[in-house]
Amino acid sequence: MTSRRPADPSDAPVSTALGAFLRGVERRGLVFAWLLSGSRGTGAAALEWALERFRREAGRVGFGDWPRHFWALLLAAPALRRPPADPRWAPGFEWLAGIGHGPRAALLLRLVAGLAESDAATVLGIARPTYRLGLQRALPHRADGSADVEAWEALGRAAQELVRDLPPEAPAAGSDPECPDGDEAGPSTAGARRPASRGVRAALGLVALLTVLALGLTFLPLDRLPAGLDEAPGHILAEPLPEAEAPAGRYGDDDALALHPDLALLLDAADADAAAADPAFHAWLLAEGLAEDTDEAPAGAAPVPLPPAPAAARQADAAAARPADKRLAGLGAAARRDLAVQRDRWDALPWAERGERRERWLAWRDLAAPERAALRGAAARFAGLPADEQAALRARFDALDASVRHGWLLGPDLGADYPRLHPLIAQVPEDARATVLDALRGLDSQARDDLAVLAARTPPQSRAGLRVELLATPAPQRARWLRRRVAPPTGASGP
Repeated sequence: MTSRRPADPSDAPVSTALGAFLRGVERRGLVFAWLLSGSRGTGAAALEWALERFRREAGRVGFGDWPRHFWALLLAAPALRRPPADPRWAPGFEWLAGIGHGPRAALLLRLVAGLAESDAATVLGIARPTYRLGLQRALPHRADGSADVEAWEALGRAAQELVRDLPPEAPAAGSDPECPDGDEAGPSTAGARRPASRGVRAALGLVALLTVLALGLTFLPLDRLPAGLDEAPGHILAEPLPEAEAPAGRYGDDDALALHPDLALLLDAADADAAAADPAFHAWLLAEGLAEDTDEAPAGAAPVPLPPAPAAARQADAAAARPADKRLAGLGAAARRDLAVQRDRWDALPWAERGERRERWLAWRDLAAPERAALRGAAARFAGLPADEQAALRARFDALDASVRHGWLLGPDLGADYPRLHPLIAQVPEDARATVLDALRGLDSQARDDLAVLAARTPPQSRAGLRVELLATPAPQRARWLRRRVAPPTGASGP
């Protein structure tokens, strides 16, 4: 008789959790590797390798990191590094052959693995903006370049159906953590149940006995109803509640003002001029030459006011650049009361109006100092025009398409090119938008013309790649790179 080593109690939770985790991911892992490689046999070999490695390494990885670790192992499987000789995808997924390995992996980590964007980027070892670009290149698009939501949802349903329709024996064998060597079991033995141990049978008997005792207690005459219930109207006892105490404030008025999400906007509003209040309109005026100085003033027109003094403008811009909490700390009691009144008025505005004003304020802050000075000058000259001319100019601007008006928020220089560059700017991820705009502002007029031509030539599904190439090119070389892309040099003529 051989002695058995006592089991380590700490191994039981890990073993149980490991078995449950592997049973939950092995079917999705097989479908993922199959659709990634185009071969079900290759996918099964990759899954078996990943399962074996994961069993050995799971004890050294925290439970919360298991999903990322498993999918990273599966992507690193040697079988997936070599393309199969004759790839064949499941029916309905043949279109996966038309996209690259990287975008295909990014897409399947969402469709099949079900990972969040941050986890999928970690598994691939790339940044989230790069992962978004790869996912955009893999997603189906309509003819106009917009994302095809219906096709995306249909792909998700088809992937889940493929996982559900796998036969029970389809996943790689040996997923039971009790069999670390990965020995395969036949279909007849895989589903067989082991006989319950003596301890399990004793526990089941105890549960049954306690159930019978609890049922018997329900028949005992334990009358614990409150006194006076029978005499109460409708057999309902009523008792008045005690007086409610005044609620304790969460924080004081000063703290409420300091924690307001639009505090910086409210502080800037006190010194805001007409140009800051509506930068898109004044950028359009400046670019169209409708608010320029003229030698002859209109008859009867009021004198054109001068732009704000440079010192005052610099002071306002310097104040806006300071942190909002430090600006608030420097206000006196009267200024704080005025700011609180302004905050209450702001909070009473409709949500849409607050969003538009917030967008204009952010656009003004993003403009360079020379552009802000030029817009201030345009606003001053516009204020000196007769009322009927002002109304006519406003009507012309309001008649523009909403997307064109929105583009003038980029300033008089870049806003003029917005209609042509709109395909490259409209769907940029929020965390990459500032980088793209800085790159566009650094281009001269000829380079922007070339970029607009490239944007028109590039299919919608490939424009994300064009943005990546533009940003990857060093800034001093971008104009020359764009010129070569638009008008490549002619090669040597043949004999």
